[in-house]
Amino acid sequence: MSIKEYNRFQLEAAKLGRSVVFQVTVFEKTERNRGKLFAETQCSDPLHYIIQFIIREAASFDVLVEKFVQQLVHRGFTPIKYRVRGEGKWQEWQPIEVVTTSAEPEGARRRAGD
Repeated sequence: MSIKEYNRFQLEAAKLGRSVVFQVTVFEKTERNRGKLFAETQCSDPLHYIIQFIIREAASFDVLVEKFVQQLVHRGFTPIKYRVRGEGKWQEWQPIEVVTTSAEPEGARRRAGD
């Protein structure tokens, strides 16, 4: 088993009128010639001392970001945009599309940034 840094990204989200930029380092764990991605970050807000976000065993970077966005929405954040660090510099910010299921309330169904 080996663990190495896969990449880094920043994700901006809003909660309670405050904007938070999460700094996330993504690691790749390789076992039996299969790689899985994982990441972890944390923040605080006026109601909680620490809020931890842990993403385990994502098959791809897009799946990892999607799982992180789902955790943010579940905890009351509105994801806005994200950017990836590549080739030694930050890429352009990209808007986040919030994907919801029909089990969620109608008010949660929207595109981030609308």
